[in-house]
Amino acid sequence: MSEAAGYNPIAVGAEVTVDGRSYAILRYIDLYSVLAVDCDTGDRSRLAISAVLDSLQKKNDEVSSSSGFEGLSEQDWDVAQTRAAELAPLLQSGSTSRNDAEEIGIRLGVHVATVYRWVNMLKNTGNVASLAPAKKDGGRGKSRIDSFTDAIISDAISERYLAKQRISVVMLMRDIQMRCRRSKLPPPHESTVRRRIAQLSDKLVVERRQGRKAADDKYAPRPGRFPNADYPGAVWQIDHTPLDVVIVDDVHRRHVGRPWLTVAIDVYSRCIAGFYLSLDPPSETSVGMCLVHAILPKEGWLAALQVAATWPVFGKPNTVHADNGKEFRSSMITRAAEQHRFRVEWRKVKTPNWGGHIERLIGTFNTEMHALPGTTFSSIAKRGEYAPHQEAVLTLSELEVYLTEYICNVYHQKQHSAIQRPPIRMYESGLLGDGFLPGRGLPPPPADPAKLRLDFMPMIERTVQQYGLKIDGIQYYDPVLDNRVRSKNPVTKKPQKFIIRQDPRDISIVYFLDPDTKRYYPIPYRNLSHPSMSVWELREVKLQLKKEGRDEVDECLIFETYELMNKLVEQAQSTSVKARKSAQKKRQRTRTKQNESAQEGVSLISLPTEPTQSDWGDEELDPFDMEGSA
Repeated sequence: MSEAAGYNPIAVGAEVTVDGRSYAILRYIDLYSVLAVDCDTGDRSRLAISAVLDSLQKKNDEVSSSSGFEGLSEQDWDVAQTRAAELAPLLQSGSTSRNDAEEIGIRLGVHVATVYRWVNMLKNTGNVASLAPAKKDGGRGKSRIDSFTDAIISDAISERYLAKQRISVVMLMRDIQMRCRRSKLPPPHESTVRRRIAQLSDKLVVERRQGRKAADDKYAPRPGRFPNADYPGAVWQIDHTPLDVVIVDDVHRRHVGRPWLTVAIDVYSRCIAGFYLSLDPPSETSVGMCLVHAILPKEGWLAALQVAATWPVFGKPNTVHADNGKEFRSSMITRAAEQHRFRVEWRKVKTPNWGGHIERLIGTFNTEMHALPGTTFSSIAKRGEYAPHQEAVLTLSELEVYLTEYICNVYHQKQHSAIQRPPIRMYESGLLGDGFLPGRGLPPPPADPAKLRLDFMPMIERTVQQYGLKIDGIQYYDPVLDNRVRSKNPVTKKPQKFIIRQDPRDISIVYFLDPDTKRYYPIPYRNLSHPSMSVWELREVKLQLKKEGRDEVDECLIFETYELMNKLVEQAQSTSVKARKSAQKKRQRTRTKQNESAQEGVSLISLPTEPTQSDWGDEELDPFDMEGSA
């Protein structure tokens, strides 16, 4: 299944295979089913969309391929983004006239045939990274200038052309010619240098020459700059909040503090696109996992939670709007979003109207929390003599189920005051039409859920040694690494670093990107007897060892200390909130990963055609945010 621009495998007219039979989709019946015709018999059938999505879904045991953007430099990624933006009108129009292609070719400094090739490549793969400049290491079809001259051009552009003096191309050529004479190398042709300059993004040129403020004034997003939220998926807003409820651990049933919620809302329909619930404070991981949860179909995830409800919101947005927290501005988040053809925009300082929808939603959620046992209410004054830590009864898993039931069966079904209709009906009319306005159709489902999740996880670089990989003092090994031991970069001749993906919630496995196959391979601990742990637990272990004055720390000492600390936590759980919270985090991370795996796989239960309805009957510093003794 392709995720290419302009291609949707569940669009009207698309052919799908369900239970071994081929069907062509005739029309959408509702958000949960389509009318299709059997390609062999001509019989018409009503197919559940969940069954169609299952047939398109890749199995979890397949090795995920690389999206291709991981190893690109910032400059190459800017070039790829610039080319994608220039080609976008040709993709959206559906036709590629030669005049338009020639004009774009002139602006990009390439032949019209290259423009056609790039357009076809984007239509077939949707991969922005494929537009980046090719690696120039010699050979057929590669750079005709040697690596030394190429380096001189790059250095001169960076040091002279992109400097605040803003020299002309003619002056830049003089500088390059002088550098080449000093190195006894033939100077490049001026057209070569001009093509290289044409590949620079306009924003990069302005930022380097005139400063970041000038670049922000000209290119940074502002209210009204991004497309209006006039259809589902046009704009999502995302934010975090500590929920106004204290939860308990699932062993001793004693309080462990307030959980954090990261949630995304579709501004057009007010539907909840997805959420992520955790005892860990907000991070780039919680942002990434919330976005992945929002983008993927949710049937398998609902089944894992044993929630008999429907949540038909999936697909990639055009824009995700967030505040200025560093976890939202993470380069990993922004580059992964750009690779998947949507962008992240940040709220300007002192512009509260930017985040109105998500802030009202958070207020709605916390109001719902005030009806639960263990609520902290919205302030100390409102709480009065109520003791949340004594009244708390819900575990994190139970709260997750409660939130899911509330979203699917209450919030989505009730009339929203701002749009004067239920969010799910607004979402449905935006996609399928309402008799007055045509719908946009269902969005294409992600082709490879496992790859999507990896793309939103932190990326690191490491060399491969005889023992395998070493990350934060821990060794990892798998035979797939054998032919990469002590590899050298073919250009620099220095030790070659490889791309590694790591899930901070469980570092017992990392994912190695093979540069030849362009696929990720899971690499476990070298010592398989070691227990799994999170990045945060590893930091706590190292902090403890530092307090003990142990500067030289080996892997055995790390895990010995980890086991010792776990035993202390087990002993202290009956009396310490911090100990219970630490143990609960570990158990919950395992459950969360199991539920995420279910979301990546096929649906596990048959869901009803229509959703069911049920009857549901500025913060101050709060002591229940803190970790301490019971």
